[in-house]
Amino acid sequence: MSVDQEMRGAVLEQQLGRVADQLTRKFADRVDQVEVHDAVFREASRYQGARVTQYIPVLVQHTVQERLRQLAPREMNSTS
Repeated sequence: MSVDQEMRGAVLEQQLGRVADQLTRKFADRVDQVEVHDAVFREASRYQGARVTQYIPVLVQHTVQERLRQLAPREMNSTS
């Protein structure tokens, strides 16, 4: 692995960490921090080997956020 690839990997890992932190704060009332972190990095692993990595954090955030929204109790969604 080249130095450039290692740097890109480290930057991507930092970005994914920030995504996990953001989603943890947003869904703190529904999901444990470890579960969010695992979900983010599990989703990111789907893009392993991707040549273009620039958009991975955005794609991961969107996908995991939608999954977490579905975990919301139905009562919370129907309250006025």
